[in-house]
Amino acid sequence: VVSTQSTVSSGINAEYGGSSFFCLAINYKQMSLYHALPFFFFILGPRYNSLSGIRELIKVGVTVIVTFGLCWFPFVPTGQEVLTRMFPFNRGLFEDKVANLWCTVSVLVKVRDLFSRAVLVKCALFLTLVSVLPSQLLLFRESSHYKFLLALTNSALGFFLCSFHVHEKTILIPLTTIVLFYSDKERHAGKEGVVAALPAVWFTTIATFSMWPLLLKDGLCVPYLAGMGLYLTICYILLKDQLRNKLVLLFVFSVIGCVVLHVLEVLVSPPVRYPHIYPTLNALYSAGHFSLFFCYFNYRQIVD
Repeated sequence: VVSTQSTVSSGINAEYGGSSFFCLAINYKQMSLYHALPFFFFILGPRYNSLSGIRELIKVGVTVIVTFGLCWFPFVPTGQEVLTRMFPFNRGLFEDKVANLWCTVSVLVKVRDLFSRAVLVKCALFLTLVSVLPSQLLLFRESSHYKFLLALTNSALGFFLCSFHVHEKTILIPLTTIVLFYSDKERHAGKEGVVAALPAVWFTTIATFSMWPLLLKDGLCVPYLAGMGLYLTICYILLKDQLRNKLVLLFVFSVIGCVVLHVLEVLVSPPVRYPHIYPTLNALYSAGHFSLFFCYFNYRQIVD
């Protein structure tokens, strides 16, 4: 977003500048691929059916090729090594207890023992594409700023839930676009404005909770508790007059579930047979929420 705005303000065509900056983002951090399909369909949708539009697409394509060429030219002799580091398939389907589909399924079915890494890579790619393509085709049919943010969210969530070797902190990628989506004051204004933006508040809470095992490992227990405590206190102040609202009540019960898991982790030692039960419960609880959010935002893109 910042990159596109800067290109507009500098007088450069936003599509060319934005495409170039997005290519730089992908080459800087491969997690930007979570947003690649929405960018592609957002640019393609309004232009594929006219001669002038096709000319614009060709110019954007040349911009992408030139940008990638400049980034990769110094690494041509060691390209294979760079790709291996960018896409670490040799590190396995998942590493820690991450709140996605594969970690959740592995609680009951040890997929890493049943299938080879090559098969799992293909399965992850297939499921990721199946999960994200419907929202991208909707964006292709109706390209707008509003639909673009929803498509970005659905693509990032689909990648997080289904792709190969996901890190816990990548949940921050869909969180960013969700916050941008609900920052539209005109669309979400009114007496119920706070409640209307509750999905963003709720998602932020669960996303932070899902990173608790990682934060604990990094010694960030106190900042986590202080930040979450302050955040939820502000939420209570803003929502205390809306406690009869069913959505608000669901949010409250969801937060209580997070608190219960934290209290159990402090007071009850894990069984010797299941030393990682609390990170696993955290992942399962968070993955359930993320799956429901994924369905909700896809529904919003269909009906809105």
